[in-house]
This record gives sequence, C-alpha cells and structure tokens, in this order.
Amino acid sequence: MKKNILIVLVLLFIAGGIFAQKNIPDACGTPLGNFTEKDKMDTISPRGMADNYYLWDPGATIIVKFMPGGSVALRNEVKAYAQEWEKYANIKFKFVPDNTAQTDVRVLLTDNDGCWSMVGLQCHDKKQSEQTMNLDTVVFKEKTTPAYWKGTVIHEFGHSLGLMHEQSYPNGIKWNKAAVFEYFIKNSKWDSAMIQSQILAINDVFYTNGTSYDSKSIMQYWVNKKFTLDSVEIPENTELSQGDKNLIAGLYPKTGTRTREVPRVSITTPDVAVEQNKTRKGIIIYPSFTLKSNAKLGVVYFIARLVDENNNYVPTKYEKYNLSGYVATYTMVTVLPNSNVVYNKPGAKSNFELFIPYDYIPLANNAKIKVEFFIKLVDKANNQYKDIGARYYTSLSSFNR
Repeated sequence: MKKNILIVLVLLFIAGGIFAQKNIPDACGTPLGNFTEKDKMDTISPRGMADNYYLWDPGATIIVKFMPGGSVALRNEVKAYAQEWEKYANIKFKFVPDNTAQTDVRVLLTDNDGCWSMVGLQCHDKKQSEQTMNLDTVVFKEKTTPAYWKGTVIHEFGHSLGLMHEQSYPNGIKWNKAAVFEYFIKNSKWDSAMIQSQILAINDVFYTNGTSYDSKSIMQYWVNKKFTLDSVEIPENTELSQGDKNLIAGLYPKTGTRTREVPRVSITTPDVAVEQNKTRKGIIIYPSFTLKSNAKLGVVYFIARLVDENNNYVPTKYEKYNLSGYVATYTMVTVLPNSNVVYNKPGAKSNFELFIPYDYIPLANNAKIKVEFFIKLVDKANNQYKDIGARYYTSLSSFNR
C-alpha cells in the first residue's frame, strides 16, 4: 500500500461529511456508531432534492411487496398513492404477492416505528426479510386526516425514488435552531443527532439538480413559525407540487436521457468470509457479492477494517495497513460502464481478496476480532464520495498468529 493512496483515502472519508463525523472513532477509541439510522428518512409529516447516486435507471420497474399485515383496502390505498409518481416519471411500481422471494421495496403496514423509507437504491442494503419502508397506520392514518395520510405515503415513496427532504435545500429555510431542538427533544423520540440529520442538515447544491427551493413540495416537512428566524410558517403539504412534478420528470424522463447523470453502483448483500492463514502470515478476507453499474465509468474502494470485541476499531501506529489510525486494508477498482460482476461466487474459484499481514496487527493471540467490510464510490468529476451499501460485519473470532 502506498502512503499517498492512504492520504487520499483519509481525505476521502473527511469529505464524506456525516460519515466522517458519525462513524469514525476518534483517538480515544470511541465504540462504533449506529450505521443504519443515517440510511433512513424518518417522517413527522408529509419535492425533493435527490441523491443522484441512489436513483433508479429511467424506465425501471421497481418490485414492491407488502410484508404480512394490512387489509386489502389499506393496501389498495397505498398502491394508489404510490402510483401518483408514475404520472410524471418514467418509472413503475410493480406490486407483487407477499410470497415473492426477491423484491426491491418491502412495505410494512404497522402500528409503530413511525413512517420512514430507505432512499432509492439503498433498499438493496436490506435483507429480503426486512422492510425497506415503514408506514405507521395509527399515528399517521387513524389519528390524522385522509389527506395527511395520503401525503405521508406519497412522501415515503418519493424517498424510495431517491428524493430527499426539501428543507435540506441550501439556504431554503432560516432556521431558529434552538427552537427546533427544544421542540423535537420534548415532543419526539429523536436525539440531537437525529434532529440535525433529519431537519437541519444541508445537502450539496449538486443534489438540487438545478432546481430552486420549493416550500410546497411533498418532501418538505411542516414548519412552525417559531422554528424560523423570519417567522415563516409552512403547513403540511399533502399533494405533489408543480416543482415535484418537474423534478421527478427530469430525474426519470419519459423521453430523452437524464441530465446530470453520475456513476451509480449497487451491490447485493455481501457474505464476508475470513481466513487466518499461517502460511501467508496474515488475515485473508473474501467478500462475496454481485456489483452492478450504470453507463458511467466509476471508481470504487473495497475496504476492510478490524474491530475488537468491544466494537472499537483496532488502533495502529504503522503507516501501512492504516486507515485514519486504525488497522485496515483496501483495494481500488475501476468499474466499467454497465458492469455486472460477481465476486467470489459460491462454489467457484476465488477472484477477489483483501489481505492484512499479521505483522501489522498489534494484538495479542486469543484477542477477539471481527471484520467490517464496506464500499466507497469515488466520482472524481463531481468531487463526490458515496457509501455503497451498508456496513457488513463478520462474527467474532479469536485472533491467532
């Protein structure tokens, strides 16, 4: 491993913003954070800026099923509201039977956990046994109005198409942050970090796709006038705005091609095998997954990092096999357009590995360790760095040289 590449990777992670602040421990050995909350968009009420890296291909058919529960009438309501997006976008939600084995979006109609959805292609980070969208039919349907419930469902399916919260638009709202924190800490289950990420966080202008802020967007939270420095108040938006229609038509055009296209990569859920090899004197990591890309050339880093039994990254003072001060290894791969590559197909000869020599692991024998595996996409043209998939972990095992 070359030192200059390590420096690039450290800068890459710092540029990741939320990733760098939330998930990388500092020098005192902070335990690993929760890596799943940032992948949810939670709703307190019902356009949306889009995360271009998690968009579907124009013309895609998104396979949707309901998890067990919910009446036929309730399910039909949800289907009808979701299909509002199809009127303006070259996209289709195909609802399939509950026993369908492989799906994209899985909707759970329940009486708890609020309303939230994975963003676009991030639904593929979830196991087929888990919901990618949660719709709380008590708080958001039974205790509100039909219009509010409809707006909530449309909002969540907007997230499933890759749309983000409109209040994240740069300089869209002049927040009175103290008032926002005071209200939501008192009236919700969110902590300060969740309030910051879901309401106050500002996203890169690139994701606005050339549009302007739209207070009437279905992707905009309601805003009490005491939440703003200029006493601006925004009611609950329960229908698609003209801005929503224009944006979704631009992201999923019915004719022509999408503008502002970026490299996009998706993976299946990896199975990560680890071998302690005394002949090669190191740990060999074999992630097994399928990687697909769109029509743009991209670069990805496959990264593995050691974690101890207390969920701390393993610190190191060595320059090699070092990522932000912790034992790690990685490899860079250029992903060709329209790729469909299988890494370490079960039953076939291994075609990919990551390796960490014993000499660079400052642990005593019998120490308990596990491996964290994740992927970073590098879009050099737009100076963007994106997590692809979730963080994947092996089980604990004893380290022995």
